[in-house]
Amino acid sequence: YGFAQLPLDYLPIILGWTLLLFFLFDALFQCVAAAAPDGEQAMTMATPFLVIFMLFNGLVVTRATAPFFLRWIFEISPTSYALQSIVLMMADDADSNGKLLVAGMGYKHGENLKGIIVIACMTAVLRLLQILALKYLNKVQK
Repeated sequence: YGFAQLPLDYLPIILGWTLLLFFLFDALFQCVAAAAPDGEQAMTMATPFLVIFMLFNGLVVTRATAPFFLRWIFEISPTSYALQSIVLMMADDADSNGKLLVAGMGYKHGENLKGIIVIACMTAVLRLLQILALKYLNKVQK
């Protein structure tokens, strides 16, 4: 964090969203690992989810530039909520060029709670699916 030379005021928000994303992706990868018969297939199964969440994070594909029929993905993209929250917080201290750049990304204020709820629900569902996959798919022995 010190190498980035960011003010320490940003640390709690960045750390909080990073931990939320860690818990979600940990649940995703463990769910896929529980469902897949081997490691190679698990990596193959996890790739589409990872690619979609990384593409639709609001930086690579923004809400403003995404086609209308793909904008719903931003509503379930955990990386979009995290990046949006962090960027909007940092934009408050940015100069006019930075604020103009952020405005062009299509980020919305006031979606932090929605993002936390979406990530928490997705994490819980993935953990439940992981348990069901371990119980029914690969016949784990005691």
